[in-house]
Amino acid sequence: MPFLRLSRKIICGVKTINVTKSSSFLNISRNLMSKSLYYCEFGDPIQVVKFREVEVPPLKSQEVLVRMLAAPVNPADINTIQGKYPVKINLPIIPGNEGVGVVENIGNEISDICPGDRVIITKPTKGTWRNIGVFPKDVLRVIPKELGIVEAATLTVNPCTAYRMLSDFKPVRDGLVVIQNGANSACGQNIIQICKAWGVKNINIVRNRPEINELKKYLESLGATYVLTEEELRNTNIFKENKVNRPALALNCVGGKSALELTRHLDKSGIMVTYGAMSREPFSIPNAALIFKNISFHGFWMTAWNEKASADQKEIMMKDVISLMCEKKLKGPIYKMVKFEEYKEALANALTTQGFAGCRNHCLPHLPCVPGDEGVGEVVEIGNKVCTVDPGERVVLTSRGLGTWQYYGIYHERDIHVISPNIPLPEASMLTIAPCMAYRMLKDFKKIKPGQTVIQNAANSACGQSVIQLCKAWDINTFNIVANHCNYQSVKEHLLSIGATAVHTLEEAEELTTFNTSLSRPVLALNCLGGRFEDVMLRLLENSGTIIYYGSAFAIPIAKHIVRSDVFFNRFHLSEWDAYAGVIEKDVMMNNIIKLIVIGKFKAPSYQPLELKNYVHAFKNTVNCEAFSTNSYVFDFTLT
Repeated sequence: MPFLRLSRKIICGVKTINVTKSSSFLNISRNLMSKSLYYCEFGDPIQVVKFREVEVPPLKSQEVLVRMLAAPVNPADINTIQGKYPVKINLPIIPGNEGVGVVENIGNEISDICPGDRVIITKPTKGTWRNIGVFPKDVLRVIPKELGIVEAATLTVNPCTAYRMLSDFKPVRDGLVVIQNGANSACGQNIIQICKAWGVKNINIVRNRPEINELKKYLESLGATYVLTEEELRNTNIFKENKVNRPALALNCVGGKSALELTRHLDKSGIMVTYGAMSREPFSIPNAALIFKNISFHGFWMTAWNEKASADQKEIMMKDVISLMCEKKLKGPIYKMVKFEEYKEALANALTTQGFAGCRNHCLPHLPCVPGDEGVGEVVEIGNKVCTVDPGERVVLTSRGLGTWQYYGIYHERDIHVISPNIPLPEASMLTIAPCMAYRMLKDFKKIKPGQTVIQNAANSACGQSVIQLCKAWDINTFNIVANHCNYQSVKEHLLSIGATAVHTLEEAEELTTFNTSLSRPVLALNCLGGRFEDVMLRLLENSGTIIYYGSAFAIPIAKHIVRSDVFFNRFHLSEWDAYAGVIEKDVMMNNIIKLIVIGKFKAPSYQPLELKNYVHAFKNTVNCEAFSTNSYVFDFTLT
């Protein structure tokens, strides 16, 4: 599923999140510019959808100013733009039916929504494909901030469609079996996960493809009881051999021959619910299915249900779905993040019929560019409208890809953070990546109590050293695994000196048969390597623990669900967090890390200063694998 990444970096006026609902903000908000997509005629989305920038209108008393974080590109969005979806809209219009955002300001008659709240848009055709917009209060719902951005952005369509179809047609929780086609679709993945949460056996049909084994393993990791290709379904013996009862409920989003095959396997008095027609082929119902098997056929459309359902029915459903997500029993579908300005890529991918398309996509810089993602400097001069920084102040860059490997640079005030001149230059220059990665992974995925243990590999890397020091400051134990390279003993001594509880080579960790009783089993694992390093951490991780894939391991397939089905698997990339985090969140994190630096509880990872002209030496001696990283290079512009 493609996603439009609606980044805060394209909002004018970074300080808007700190203002209240006073009239002064209403005047300021009139100067805000919103970047959005729109179309004035129906047709090919690639041709008719355009990009524009318009002024944000002033807030009315019952309206809310929302900074959008992410919005999915659903098939219904594409069909609406094509003019094929049965909804009435007035052109021109901003596309997008669902999404998640952060409240920036509220009208003066609103009391149950506050600036800083995270909200979803609950009604269709309100236009979510924009970076900032004004919405009526009654189309918004406040959601828990711990809800993942993908889960929140896709909450109102596919999870709710799956929930309703499993709830409204058959009492599936009473031991009945469900069968579905298009099981790898976004809705299909939700159906599988809800079935697993409710203890419902489910049979899942997908098209055959070269990577079918990988797809089957993925769906099984979500909770699929059986995964069969369309060809395998025609010849299966699972019903004759009583491996599973015949299904009482069939969910059809494909149509054509696929739907006919589902009908053939339905039990007597079974029900088929059709909610899509991806094959665009008609479905002919056999007379025998109606006469001798008493099978009934229904259609389902989430929009129609929303129009008729009571507020209480909607509230019960939303609470149940959100609860499943917060309990990690329901997660977002496989998706790909796309920069907002590159919307045509998302539209093009959504127009294809791929069944198992990739994962996240991170932004690449526009060439040519100055390299360097972080650094510290002193403000020399400011523009006449800058109000958050003064000449002479020391600042660090908080956004990626702005180019720090230069003696002088021009940056937007929203991309800098003022720091104390008393912070040592090495700590300041490496403040915004490794320490922030460590901070977020320790804070966002598992509530870790003092005395509990975190396990990590590549502990000698910059991020690994940051994890050790933060854990030490928060009274959390660390079990650290490093590669057995030639200077292992000195690496071990250094890690112990900065607060590591235990340091082991990979081979030592693999030989552990019983866990050291001086440490509790780790509840959180930080994995940036994969392979044997990943395997040993999963073996040592506590029951119902959490593992985070980041760094070099970020892009590897998460294929160990079957080995440790009790473990929560997550991925983390700082650029993703940066894109949707609010100003307050970033300031709190930065100030907490800076405080630890000031009181001497956090220092820069091992580094070597270099003049910029010696960059070739830095390149040749910087390793590309965290496992063998023992030293960082810092371009010191004070050296002459």
